[in-house]
Amino acid sequence: MHDLEIWNHFIEEDVLPQRNELIKSLHTYYVQHKKQITTQLVPLFDQFCEKAQLQQQEGKLMKCAYLHLSLLRTSLNEGKPVYMLEASDRDTESKVQLTPFHYDAGWIYGFADAWDQACEEKRRRYLNRIHRHSFEVWKARQLYPFHIYMVHAVRYAMDTIRQLVSFQNLEKDSAFEVRVGQFRDPEVSESVYRVNERQRSSITCKGWLENKSDQEYIYEHIAKVNLSRGYYEGVDLSYARFEEVTLTGSHFGGSRMLGTRFERCVCDQADFRESLLVDTDFRDCDLTSARFDHVLGIRDMAAEAHGLVFGLNGVLFQQANLTFASFQGARIAGDFTGAQLEGTNFTGADLTGSRMLERDAASVTLTKEQRGTMIWVGETLHE
Repeated sequence: MHDLEIWNHFIEEDVLPQRNELIKSLHTYYVQHKKQITTQLVPLFDQFCEKAQLQQQEGKLMKCAYLHLSLLRTSLNEGKPVYMLEASDRDTESKVQLTPFHYDAGWIYGFADAWDQACEEKRRRYLNRIHRHSFEVWKARQLYPFHIYMVHAVRYAMDTIRQLVSFQNLEKDSAFEVRVGQFRDPEVSESVYRVNERQRSSITCKGWLENKSDQEYIYEHIAKVNLSRGYYEGVDLSYARFEEVTLTGSHFGGSRMLGTRFERCVCDQADFRESLLVDTDFRDCDLTSARFDHVLGIRDMAAEAHGLVFGLNGVLFQQANLTFASFQGARIAGDFTGAQLEGTNFTGADLTGSRMLERDAASVTLTKEQRGTMIWVGETLHE
């Protein structure tokens, strides 16, 4: 084989399959330990926000526009997988600001190191036809599937972080974000929490969404507007956050809602049929007579070409009102604990891995097969 053929064979047959196996292991580790990881992150953010408040009082930091948790590549190259917290306002956004607030992400990059070691064993079998330096240069650009678990961890922890007094007391710009990425590399930076105080009016926001612009709604914060009976089919709302929004009778059929959050929203009679609802959050929402027929919202969906696994939390319906909602033909791993399930239609639904309270077992109409794929939770375990 020519050198290029050997390289391609090494990558496709040895490197990428090994990566995918370790990503699956990392995925499993994260899902099992995400609460423990949150208990590590929250005190760090608390201490940092207190420090940022002091900087604001001293006039060194204006209204905060960004909190960044950034991977320090230099430290990573030295075998220390460290992320650093920094704050910036509009004026200091482009300035380098080193801080002592570091988070050790060894639990992530231990899997990356294991991948490297496994690949090195494979590489040696090619009898110097593949140079170590060439592989290291290639691998340095392939860390995103590992790094994304830091994004997942902070996004999950934000439920607790945003309740901190120190976080709430931090003076924030009208457009404020928490981002996770690589230090001074805006291309590898992802929003995990956004607040936009400059909200559109209901009419303007409805027209904006009905325009169905590509990529325009991802990560957006939409709050306190009435978007009832809108036609939003096929839009990509991944990681958008709807806060106290009225969506009565709106049409979202065929939409993409990866990690989308609906906080205290009114979604009665809304139509979500055939949408992608991976890790979508409907906790505490009114979903009376909503349609979820043929949606896809399962856990652990692997996109092996990219080394990514989607579906970490399942679709969250805790405390939601699902009276007369329909899930006919859906494939969904939903957490229905504490939800109102009177008249909810699960005909033909694959509910593998879904959670319900034991007290609801007698009142929900399910087949024997469906019941066998569920996780039944006692009141004491209800979260």
